[in-house]
Amino acid sequence: MFAFVLQNLTSLLLAGVLVYVVYASDRLRNKRPVQQMLLGIIFGVMVMSLGMNSISFKIIPTQFDAKAGPLIFAGYLGGPIGAVIAGACGALYRYSQGGAAVNIGIFMNLATPAIGVAVYYLRPARNWPVTSKSTAAYLMLALALLHIVPLWYLSRVNQDPDAHVIAAQVAVGFASIGVLSTLVTWQVLNYAFRFANVTVESADSVKKLDLAMQMSGMGMFDQKKDSLGPFFDEGLMSIYGLDRPAGQVLMPEWEALIHPEDLPRLQRERQQMWQGTQTLNKTNFRVQRSDGTLRYIRASWIADLAKDGTTSRIIGMHADLTDIRDSEKLLQDSRNRLEHIIEKLPGVALEVDGTGPDGPKLLYISPKCHKIWGVTDQEFYADPSLLMKMHDPDDIEKFLKVLYESFETGEPIFHRYKITTRDGQTRWLDYHGGTDIEKGRALIKAIILDATTEVEAQKKMERESEISRRAQKNESIGQLTGGVAHDFNNLLAVILGNLELLSDRDVPPVEQDLIDTAITATLRGADLTKNMLAFARQAPLTPVVLDLNSVVREAKNWIGRTLPESVNVETSLLAGLWPVKADRASLESALLNLTLNARDAMEGHGNLTIETANVRIDQAYIDARNEELAPGRYVMLAVSDTGPGISQDTLASIFEPFFTTKPPGLGSGLGLSMTDGFMRQSGGTVQVYTEIDQGTTFKLYFPATNMQQEQITTPEMTDHNPAHKGHKLLVAEDEKSVRETLVKVLEHSGYHVTATASGDAAFATFEADPTFDLLLTDIVMPGKLQGTTLAKALRARWPALPVIFMSGYASEATVHGNGLRPEDIRMMKPVQRTDLLDAVAKVLS
Repeated sequence: MFAFVLQNLTSLLLAGVLVYVVYASDRLRNKRPVQQMLLGIIFGVMVMSLGMNSISFKIIPTQFDAKAGPLIFAGYLGGPIGAVIAGACGALYRYSQGGAAVNIGIFMNLATPAIGVAVYYLRPARNWPVTSKSTAAYLMLALALLHIVPLWYLSRVNQDPDAHVIAAQVAVGFASIGVLSTLVTWQVLNYAFRFANVTVESADSVKKLDLAMQMSGMGMFDQKKDSLGPFFDEGLMSIYGLDRPAGQVLMPEWEALIHPEDLPRLQRERQQMWQGTQTLNKTNFRVQRSDGTLRYIRASWIADLAKDGTTSRIIGMHADLTDIRDSEKLLQDSRNRLEHIIEKLPGVALEVDGTGPDGPKLLYISPKCHKIWGVTDQEFYADPSLLMKMHDPDDIEKFLKVLYESFETGEPIFHRYKITTRDGQTRWLDYHGGTDIEKGRALIKAIILDATTEVEAQKKMERESEISRRAQKNESIGQLTGGVAHDFNNLLAVILGNLELLSDRDVPPVEQDLIDTAITATLRGADLTKNMLAFARQAPLTPVVLDLNSVVREAKNWIGRTLPESVNVETSLLAGLWPVKADRASLESALLNLTLNARDAMEGHGNLTIETANVRIDQAYIDARNEELAPGRYVMLAVSDTGPGISQDTLASIFEPFFTTKPPGLGSGLGLSMTDGFMRQSGGTVQVYTEIDQGTTFKLYFPATNMQQEQITTPEMTDHNPAHKGHKLLVAEDEKSVRETLVKVLEHSGYHVTATASGDAAFATFEADPTFDLLLTDIVMPGKLQGTTLAKALRARWPALPVIFMSGYASEATVHGNGLRPEDIRMMKPVQRTDLLDAVAKVLS
């Protein structure tokens, strides 16, 4: 009995070893059909081996064996392939043995693995080839039930009266030994599978470790005390560039590969390891391969100590860090290039982490920030809030809104804003950047460029554009005003001349009043055109050298009569004031206009101050209304009041023609525009300074002159001597109505008048009869010869010819010729009869 058990256990254990070999084999891994075939062969051999080790019992007349377990597992684990192989081996062996009940024996050798196949398909293994407890139970139950067949068969074929008892004993015996064999086989196989799985996993771990070490550039170092050199594995051989399998490397060969600069330090550290003063060590050194390439190595050492405390061996891992060092070098080179590029930019690179618990954290700002903010990068790192403190407060909310929108949309940011530098300067910055979420951090990355020069250039361009626009506007207004004045003055000349002719007749007093009223209205119309020409800088000026202090002193007398006693007038006149050259009448008119405006602004109560000063402008100056003022010496005349001031909206329009804040009927809106035109025509400018509830100051800037002030002489009154009557006058005027009126006025005064409609006709008339005593001509006429060119042509042949020029357009004389002489008289239409006759008499005398 003991021998039977021992022999069967040995066979089963041998089967387990063979199964372990099958499942632990790397070549057979993931090849289930091959494994199942081999299992069938192993179990088939075991079946024949177990069949040889049978046992009999005295009470049961048959031989028992333990081959049921291998047969049923051949079907369950080997599947159909294993079942066929093992079943065939068992059946052939039973057939070869012969004896009683051969048929039922062959049947049981074939049916038992078939049951295993059935369970294989009915309860497939979740973790094949491991068999679970429940599956083992099913297999043993099925095997027990299978023995009903031999029980039935033996009871039928045996004629003995106790045949059914004997059959039952045989069936129970085979079932019991079969179940026991199945249980033992199940345990042996499970242990085999577990050991195989451990072996496979260990082999996988070793391979993974080897692969990881190879892929990570690592190798193992092992040196025993008193050995000729260390042991290098294949990884370490590859690192050192040694083309040979793992093995020992002699010390001289190894040390020859160490970089000469690192070898002394490495030898000292290894000596300390061997002496036991240091058991753990990490060090970096360089290896120079035989092909000349340089590798960077990090070595981690550990000393294995003997019982006496001395070092018996040194084990270590060497890691090849060359790729990391090369990457670090490339990264550093990239950073250096980037910093060089950033240094050349007219701005600063910036990176901020917006998710810090203590507020935004400044990660990077380029050192050039000192040139923009006047703050060093280290100061910004110490206090990042300086960026916002120096940001324009009015722009911070808008800037933060742009940042938040960028986080939501991912769109890039462009924002222009201004800062106040540490020294108080204002700079404009262009923010080019974006936002990103990296590893849960909200990052802000930007390049900030200094746009101050661009903004200033843009503002300058806008000022120049505004100057150009105003110049074009003034030119257009001037052309329109000049054209209207020319035509309107001609109309007024006809009206005034005819009214004055009517006034010379004996008319009833009532009609004379009507004529006088019409003459007054005509003269007011002439004043209106003169004011319009003043705004257009085309008024007929007679500039003389003036002392503004004298003008102010004389004007103070009549200014006082225009102001109520509740307005206090003060003057502050600079001694040694430079002389200026200006039209006195226009100057007095401008001073009167500013005085009356001040009176109205103060509503009759307050202080009015008139002051003068010398001003020197060293470089080109653009005034507050975008008008350029050339460098030089200027004399300032200022008129200040203590009124309510002028609002910004009103300030932009006060010099526009016909603009007024006064009620209807109390102001024409031409006063300031006329003053402005007069100043610009005189080469100066007018400036206004105002504060709400404080008052307003108008400053007139006149170019200073080096000429001496002329003595003012009283003009002699011209006597309309009858001796002048009878002279021959030649009139050239293209407007028929004006020409007829002139002829009537002159003939009524006793002159002989010949009138022509153009300069060409006048030249032909004079050439035909050169006995005319005087030429009276308009300046602008149709034809080849204008007024000035007509006078020039006639004087070329008759130099002594006196000429009187008439004009309805202030700039005609300067635009169309240079035929005027200093002694020539130029008259502005409409001309009153008395002024015309005085001029004729003066020339003829």
